[in-house]
Amino acid sequence: MPVHGRLSRIGRTVAAGVAAGLLALSATPTASAATIPARINLLSSDCPSTVQQGQDSGCVTELQTLLNATGAALDVDGDFGPATNTAVLAYQSSKGLTADGLVGPATKAALYYKDPTVPIDLRTLNCPVQLEASENDGCVTELQNKLRANGASLTVTHVLDTATTNAVTAYQSSHGLSATGLVDPPTKAALYGDPAPQQPADLGSGRYAAVVNFAQQAIGQNIQYVWGGGHEDGAFSFGPSIGICDDYTGAISPCPADKWVGLDCSGFTRWLYWRTGAGDIGQTTRDQVVNPRFAKVTASTAIPGDLIFFGSSAATVHHVGVYIGNGLMINAPFTGTYVRQDTVASHSDLLGYYHLTA
Repeated sequence: MPVHGRLSRIGRTVAAGVAAGLLALSATPTASAATIPARINLLSSDCPSTVQQGQDSGCVTELQTLLNATGAALDVDGDFGPATNTAVLAYQSSKGLTADGLVGPATKAALYYKDPTVPIDLRTLNCPVQLEASENDGCVTELQNKLRANGASLTVTHVLDTATTNAVTAYQSSHGLSATGLVDPPTKAALYGDPAPQQPADLGSGRYAAVVNFAQQAIGQNIQYVWGGGHEDGAFSFGPSIGICDDYTGAISPCPADKWVGLDCSGFTRWLYWRTGAGDIGQTTRDQVVNPRFAKVTASTAIPGDLIFFGSSAATVHHVGVYIGNGLMINAPFTGTYVRQDTVASHSDLLGYYHLTA
């Protein structure tokens, strides 16, 4: 979601370094992935105020994943045992925190902090598909460094300010790009000397298997749910973006959506289908469920790659996922979670299965 309306992107500001790490995070699971509790953001109300030894949950899975990103070598199993406690103590000591093994607000904040002075490759899922005005993070630092390397007289402020936008416009004009000032995929490609991006080829009947394949890949890419994420406009603007806080009702307070990079449920399905050459299937769940290119099918005739919508009617639809067969779907569930596999039955208000016919 959000489920309706044009998504506002005016006045967004981005505080430095609060987005959870995406591709940079690593894990070393030993148990079957199906038995490991799904990651839950530690800042979510679904996690206790203090995560500590003896607990077994998705909050611990998240903690172990974040600790491994700092150099720990934990088995990610969701079980806060002695090894995890030792890693927490070491991390707290390294950050000048009280080394008590209790993962409270200070330790959580430190684990999620991303230094805006550290550049982030603009082509990764750590950066929004299109950088935002006033964004303040390592993506902007990378952009400013790239512009300076191309002759711009620019101070590295880590903030996408007017001076940086003007430098982007000048760079685009000098490199035969559309001089919009927007840091979009064509501009990113030029900055790295990569080939210009092309529209995905239409895979036709092969699109359904491709949607499933892309969705399965996304599970391993640590893409977090972000309210309003994935709804930019433009030919190459599909994919993770900074979200919005309009109508936000998530489990983390205050609203983090306008500071995080990720996708909401319909932004996720929109991105997947665009990558198969199907074009834009619609920005919101409501746009997608009433798209005349989709036909409602029965559960028995649905195939992997079809969409599954939830709600009492098309007017009240509130969630969408990708059907992968055997009663399972891949989706971006809600704030505090990452793209993951769930059962279709995990929602009680199934609206139906929908197949893209053209």
